[in-house]
Amino acid sequence: MRVRWTKRAVKEMAAIPGPVRHRIIAKVEQYAEAPPSLGNNVKSLIGTDCMRLRVGDYRIIFHIEDGGVVEVMVVLNVKHRREAYD
Repeated sequence: MRVRWTKRAVKEMAAIPGPVRHRIIAKVEQYAEAPPSLGNNVKSLIGTDCMRLRVGDYRIIFHIEDGGVVEVMVVLNVKHRREAYD
């Protein structure tokens, strides 16, 4: 599965401290390669087709685009948990 970051997600990632940012990127890539490996940290968001991945105090909001054979994980937002669900 490929990962595509929205401009908004890239901007939000730039504001996150370096070590945390690298951990988030690693977890997103890990989920894209093997979704069952992080199954307990991923939940569907009610009322939307989006899902969230928990990485420490941060939440990565994303959805999966099905384009025939190619699947793309589109990262929409990266926010601290106190701001993620506003």
